[in-house]
Amino acid sequence: MLDHADFRSPQTRPVLPDEGGDLHPRCREMAEAMRELLAAGGGVRFADLIRADFTSAEIVEFREQAAKLATELSTRQISARPDLMADIIEKARTPLPNRPPLPRDTKETQALLVAWGGYCTARAALVLDPWPGQRERCLALLSLYLNRLPIFPANRETVMRAVEQTLPQVAQ
Repeated sequence: MLDHADFRSPQTRPVLPDEGGDLHPRCREMAEAMRELLAAGGGVRFADLIRADFTSAEIVEFREQAAKLATELSTRQISARPDLMADIIEKARTPLPNRPPLPRDTKETQALLVAWGGYCTARAALVLDPWPGQRERCLALLSLYLNRLPIFPANRETVMRAVEQTLPQVAQ
């Protein structure tokens, strides 16, 4: 006679993912093992996965999908947040060629980088050799850069005034 305890009720049966649904748990485990093996400095070979307690059948079935998942989990897309007004002022006060102020809806183009680099160069020259013409040149180049940005004219004036206050005062 069969014992009813040997039969599983529908509630206790393991739920396997459908085709195209979530990944199989062993596939996720294999992806994590692949990430660890890659982080250790080596490649991922069949023998490495066998040593990580995966069967040959699991490796054949999940290898490609687990490799894609491991790559996705290891790759992180990082994007900088757009610069706020305070960030734009700070970057204009202490200009660095590789850190241009980029407010929302601004793409980093070659023309923008060239304009920003011109301002950075003029600002560095002003620090080395302060004279009135150089100070005006800095403000003109900053104004050219700010005119290319999608910001309101009042905001441009705010940035210009804030930067002008930090420029060295030069006498004739």
